[in-house]
Amino acid sequence: MTSRKENILIVDDNTDMLDLIQRQLKSLNYRTYKASSVTEAVEVLKLSSINLLITDINMPDINGIELIKYTEEHYPFIPKLVISGVPSVHAAVNAIKSGALEYLTKPFTSDELHKAIISSLQKVNHSKKTTEHFEYYKNEKSYGGIIGHSSQCIDNIEMIKRVKDTKANILIEGESGTGKELIAKAIHFTGNNADKPFIAINCGGIPENLIESELFGHIKGSFTGALENRIGLFQAAAGGTIFLDEIGNAPLMVQIKLLRVLQEKEILRIGSSKAEKIDVRVISATNSDLEEMISKGTFRQDLYYRINVINIKTAPLRDRKEDIPLLVNAFIEKYTREYNKPNIKMDDKVTEVLFRYNWPGNIRELENIIHRMVILSDNTISLNQVPDRLKYHISGSNNIFKSLKEYEKEQIIKVLSSVNNNKTKAAQILKIDRKTLNQKMK
Repeated sequence: MTSRKENILIVDDNTDMLDLIQRQLKSLNYRTYKASSVTEAVEVLKLSSINLLITDINMPDINGIELIKYTEEHYPFIPKLVISGVPSVHAAVNAIKSGALEYLTKPFTSDELHKAIISSLQKVNHSKKTTEHFEYYKNEKSYGGIIGHSSQCIDNIEMIKRVKDTKANILIEGESGTGKELIAKAIHFTGNNADKPFIAINCGGIPENLIESELFGHIKGSFTGALENRIGLFQAAAGGTIFLDEIGNAPLMVQIKLLRVLQEKEILRIGSSKAEKIDVRVISATNSDLEEMISKGTFRQDLYYRINVINIKTAPLRDRKEDIPLLVNAFIEKYTREYNKPNIKMDDKVTEVLFRYNWPGNIRELENIIHRMVILSDNTISLNQVPDRLKYHISGSNNIFKSLKEYEKEQIIKVLSSVNNNKTKAAQILKIDRKTLNQKMK
């Protein structure tokens, strides 16, 4: 008998019941996940691709109804089946109202459980709109360049569709390499101002003494080197979108001026006393914890509220591994076309390695790896082309005798590789300044 495709999460604080249901499901050739509490179940939902939730109601601390409500809002396409030792009409009605599709009273036979599972999987169409959205995105190659069918990806696409035609200030938060700029571009280029400018600026990539001039422009003679009048990027983006990447790196003085720009919708060029009106949408992004920076006094709270009218969070690749096959196929297609290497296939063992790896550099690191492997391969991408750092390692005695300097060197090389040798981003990830990074590289 072949294994079924459905992954089923079983939640019950009774370990004997958990084991019993798992044995019944395995005999029916389902793949199973177990959780003995709601908190544990939420972690499984975040990290795994679940097709059906089976949960008890009466559990300590947090009950099953709360889990059903949580799942209904965060993972609406997952059908919910309730099992309970209390045959209560009120409990059954409450469970159904909260989003459950079936209610099964303990004890039950394997056949009764199987029928309830089949019914729940079929009834998922009760939420037809959500299901149709999920299937649409699952089968679509991309939306605005965004590739993936994970729940996180679908949620972000839904948000993009809602805000793309507005001028609301948007903050995109997420780790380095998770596609924050890609989301900003999707918002702009799928919106009704797609024909207007999209200008991206890395707030950490411009020297502090020049960033104000770059953003707002200057008047001739306003400082040494100001040989002519110059408009800033805010004016250059008129009618379109300005993308402020790594806004957490903006100096406090620039933060104050940004706040005025967002409040008054006008800029003041350096050396000028005349305010100039602007019409531009501002999308900001950060891989820093801005709320923590506020508590330390390095980021203004009033600016945070201004830029964070709409909030979008990008998930790290380790939390959306179900998107890896689609991303891999897209990158292989991109680079086989670029290097005129059609019909390259990937060995299944390579796919296993890609799923096992934790991807600290996220999608950017995955693309760099695929790029490298396509260059090095002929007809098939095999384990020979996989970088050693992705392969299985045994923590044996040989590793004990490495010096701290060797460990440090390995980590620096890993991080640099994951961000395509971008020293600024590498320094941010390593939590050191760029000068220190340069010294260590020497």
